[in-house]
Amino acid sequence: MTEDGMRAAVVAYLVERANPTVDADGAVRRGWSSSIGPTGGPGADPATIKFVKTRAFPTCELHEVDYLNHRGWQMHVLIETRQERDGTWRVHPFGGGAGPGPHRSHPWVNLCAGFGPLSFTAGGHVAGDGAENAASVRLSFADGSEIEDTIDNGVVLFFEPRAVVAPVAVSIFGEDGGVLATYQEFTGLAP
Repeated sequence: MTEDGMRAAVVAYLVERANPTVDADGAVRRGWSSSIGPTGGPGADPATIKFVKTRAFPTCELHEVDYLNHRGWQMHVLIETRQERDGTWRVHPFGGGAGPGPHRSHPWVNLCAGFGPLSFTAGGHVAGDGAENAASVRLSFADGSEIEDTIDNGVVLFFEPRAVVAPVAVSIFGEDGGVLATYQEFTGLAP
């Protein structure tokens, strides 16, 4: 399958609406889950789905996708896709949310991340005062490793094909290479 096949798999996941879940006593709960899980997709309006940024890595692709959900809310989601041996695409959402993130008085990245035993995945919108001057973001891990991405359409995407150690120093750079902001993330995950 081609890039079109990957996009079709992501769209198919996003337009699917979540199934009601069943409580332990067998009662059906109505409404929507607050997280993205295996019970179905978020119910996106297919006409509003926009791939804001895509970045290819040797074993996967990451995508920041924005859309309107079935209630008309502006949503964003970080999605990983991997092509299976039979050519189909596996879609794995890492998370996201609705509307703009909290306001900061300096540039910052509204990161969604997944720390795993075999990899690290993260991405998000760069926002806050001065974000319009930001050009790139570097993540520096407690184990000494670093990864970097340029800001495209206000978004950064990161993938490291091995486990990394938190906390993470986030450094945001301007077009001239100067540091616009540096701060710590994931301090609660430190060993």
